[in-house]
Amino acid sequence: MEDDYVHTSIGGDNLWDSDAGTLSFDSRRALVQLLQGPLVRAEQHPPIWKAILSDETALRQRLADMFLDLVVDEDAGIAFTRIANSGNPIRVGKEHYVDMPHVLRVKTLTIIDTIVLLDLRTRLGLAVPGERVIVDQEELRENASQFRALDDRDEATFNRRFDASLDRMRRDYSLLGDTETEGRYEVSPALKHIFDAQTVAGIKAEFEELLAREESK
Repeated sequence: MEDDYVHTSIGGDNLWDSDAGTLSFDSRRALVQLLQGPLVRAEQHPPIWKAILSDETALRQRLADMFLDLVVDEDAGIAFTRIANSGNPIRVGKEHYVDMPHVLRVKTLTIIDTIVLLDLRTRLGLAVPGERVIVDQEELRENASQFRALDDRDEATFNRRFDASLDRMRRDYSLLGDTETEGRYEVSPALKHIFDAQTVAGIKAEFEELLAREESK
């Protein structure tokens, strides 16, 4: 098995001739997995998770060199990277600001993506800490359909786009996990670290205002 190796001590492993790296083999694997994303889960990647916890400071330093933050939620058993400083311009020198270089691929969310994410994040915020948040696909669809006017689509097109959005949440972003019941998914706690409550409230208010304008036409 690929993960059947002995965890090495913190410190550089000379893995090949001219190797200039300073991280252990385990920590290098952890760094690669974090960069590949979207999430490292303790239950799915035990050796890599162990390396992240044991060499967290060094990994944070390496990621900061690439303009990235490391997010570790030990209670939820997840770790991932995100663009540092929320992607805002950074100060170089005393007064000179430049745009943040992007290492990670930035994807533009569709309207339906944003609506679904807002719904999922709201549910996470209402849950008791540590409680699993399970959502039903058709309930999410019904909630999202309230904003269908913003996307200016007929019902059939809306349903196709909604299904595609949910698939992205599961496969591309790892924000929804399958459960024992078809059509029901577990919301990843990582979403709390991606959208804070203030951001959610602001976006939701903007969407509701846009919807009110659309309906008043």
